[in-house]
Parts: sequence; C-alpha cells; structure tokens
Amino acid sequence: MPGYPPDSVITVLPYSHRREADSAVIGDLDRQVFLSIPIEALDVLEWFAQGCTPAEAGLRYEAKHGETADLDDFIDVMVAEGFITVDDGTAEPVPAADTPADGSAPPDGGTQRDNGSKLRWKSHMEWISRRTAQRIFSAAVLVACGVVIAAGLLTAVLNPGIIPGATILLFPEHFALLTWSTMAIMIVGIYLHEVAHLVAARAAGIPARIGIGTRLYILVAETDMSGIWLASKRQRYLAFLAGPIVDGVFGSFAIILLKLMETGTLSVPQEIQWLTAAALWTYFGRLLWQCFFFMHTDFYYVITTALGTRNLIKDTEKWMGNQVRRLFRSPRRADLSDLSPRELTSVRWYSAVYLLGRGVTLASLFAITLPVLIGYLSQAFLFLTGQDSRINSFDFATIVLVAVMLDGGGLYLSIRNLFRRRRARRAELALRDDRLATARASTAGS
Repeated sequence: MPGYPPDSVITVLPYSHRREADSAVIGDLDRQVFLSIPIEALDVLEWFAQGCTPAEAGLRYEAKHGETADLDDFIDVMVAEGFITVDDGTAEPVPAADTPADGSAPPDGGTQRDNGSKLRWKSHMEWISRRTAQRIFSAAVLVACGVVIAAGLLTAVLNPGIIPGATILLFPEHFALLTWSTMAIMIVGIYLHEVAHLVAARAAGIPARIGIGTRLYILVAETDMSGIWLASKRQRYLAFLAGPIVDGVFGSFAIILLKLMETGTLSVPQEIQWLTAAALWTYFGRLLWQCFFFMHTDFYYVITTALGTRNLIKDTEKWMGNQVRRLFRSPRRADLSDLSPRELTSVRWYSAVYLLGRGVTLASLFAITLPVLIGYLSQAFLFLTGQDSRINSFDFATIVLVAVMLDGGGLYLSIRNLFRRRRARRAELALRDDRLATARASTAGS
C-alpha cells in the first residue's frame, strides 16, 4: 500500500511485552495474539504509544540506531495484527484487520487466536486463582515432587527387574477389561498432565485452555498457553515442565508400588499388578514422547527457552539441509542471514539434539511400538483363523476400536487441519489482493 503520511496519528492499543537480548515478545492476552519483533521495533512501538508521528519516530530511530527505518512495513504488520490503528487524515482511520493473519506466532510455534476480535479469549478453569496456583506449585511442593521422583528412579536402578517390558500390555487374561482400564488410567493421566501446564501458567498470571490436536498424525491433548512467552524465564520453565513433573511423580509411585508387590509387602491380585505395570508404561510413554525434540514437545520448549531462540526447529532443519547440500556440492542454500551469531551457534548445537530425538523415536519404534503391535496382530490373526488365542471376540473388538480411536482420530484431525490451513491461507491471500487493489486505486485517484 502507499506510504503513510509523515504526520499520521498512530493509536497504540493495549499490549504487554517482554524484552530479551536482541528481540522482544509483544502480546494481547485478551485476544491471544503474540509476535516476536526486533528490540528496535519495540522502541518504535513505544514511541508511537508516547504520541510520536511516523516522521518523529523515524527521526528518533535514526538518531538512536544510525540508520533509516522502514516504518511503512512495520505499521502494516502492526495494523494487520491489531496492535495499532492509523489516522492518516482520510475520512476513516485505517483499522486493525478483521480477519486473522495465518502464520503469525510467538517464538517457536505458539498460537495466534481471534486476531482483530475485541472479545476476550476464554481460558479454562478460571475458578483457580493465581494465588492458589502459586501455592500448588510452591517451592515446598516442587521439592516433595523431586523427592518422590528420586525415590522412584533409585528403586528402578537398584531393582531393574521390576520394570516390565512393553509387552505387558498384551494381558494374558481379562484382556478387554484390563485394556479399557489402562485406557481410563491413561486418559486421566493425560488430563492431569495438561491441567498441570494450565495451573503453572495460571501461577504466572497467564490464561490457558486445554484442547485436542495432533503431532504428525498422532492424536494428542494440548494446552494452549501462548501467553507464557510474556512471562519470565523461570515461569516458562515451570509451565513447560509441569506436565512431565506430574508424569514423573505418578510413574515413580507406580515403580514403588511394583516393588512393594514384588516383595510381598503389598498383597494384591495379579490383575492389579498387571494394571499397575501397564499404567507405568503409559507414564513412561508420555515422558519418552517429550524426547521427540524434532516436534513441539514440552522438553523442546524448555530447550528453546534456555537458548533464547525464535524458531529453532525450522532454523535447524534449514542449517542441516545446507550441510547436506554442501556435501553434495549443490549450489542451493537456505537463507539464514537473519540469524544472529548466538542463534546460529544454538542451531549448530541443537542439530545434535535434533538427531538424538530422531534416534530415540526410532529406538522406541523397535523397542515398544512394534513389539506391542506385532503381539496384537498375531493374537488377532490366531483369533480370526480359529486357532488358540489369548483374545475373544470382545477382545478383538477392543483392539480394533482402540486403533480407530487413536490413529483414526488423529488422522482425521490432521486432514481436517490441513484443509483448514489451506482455506485460511487462501482467505488471507484474497484479503491481501483486495487491499493491494484498493491501494492501487487510491494511488491512481490521488
């Protein structure tokens, strides 16, 4: 669009921000809109908030940074994301966009919600006050959690034989009943994991909500706490680690219970022992999932917080792709010129962690997923061919239903989200074309 008049009146709408070394995160918690911008851009936004016109802000920028700022592009972005409005002397001020601009996000994969809407973004469990949330995650509670987890790890190290293999999920008796019981325990565990994230975010004064999403084609629960990027680093660490801490505590309890059952200190039916072992694997599986560093998992966000990077996964994939192209003497290179030396160093280090995450994923495939899957399939084959099998018709229906619920549900959501993103992208391009046509018409008529 044409340049804004130097004396345009800029109105800055309410926002929060957090400064870092060379960047800043700005956000509107009510609308759940967050952006990562250069630290110099935050200066401009603050000058606008003080009443500066584009001309005055440009002079300040040149005096402070020794170069001329391209304020028109910056104003375009801020208007589109709903942080400012512009009165350029025409009949109507240039308003914030009414349509969400797809793709804008806080550092590394946070989400944008209801861009342009003035309605408050509703969080879940608002009845939990910030003070209550802070008590739940007080230092004393965290120390107690650490003691339980340490006790569970020590028990496992000293008694490695009490940890069953993943094939414990192939229950030799009461297959359907124990499988559905394990599913119920897993669902409750997942819910508590996500609630822990939500409460930790609430302790930082950040709204959050729990929903369903996908990673690849896998169905997952997830907590949207995008506003956590406005919190301190310590609060972000706690918010990201809250879920794994809960998993670690309950997993440790399961290990200790298995030890008590093994020694006879705790006498329970064999089915309860199998169920406890299966529950342990659900917690272990969630903790292992967090090691998939090539996806947006809890541990991944901990790493990005420690390194202070903006888009670590994509930058690392670009850098690794450049190394492969260099090896094969390909002239094509991904542009990484916008990365600071510190970010580039982080990308190089993270490439090893990224590959480690891939290795853990591959190892879990062969150590857990395939043995269990093969066991299910072999028993299903024996049942379908009329041979001696551990399962009956109800058990077989359980296997099919669980597979449809987990893999089928995840695949359905992945395909649906893909089409939604395409429609949103088309709508955004159509809006941009309409704005460009309007700008050209305004230019031609002036």
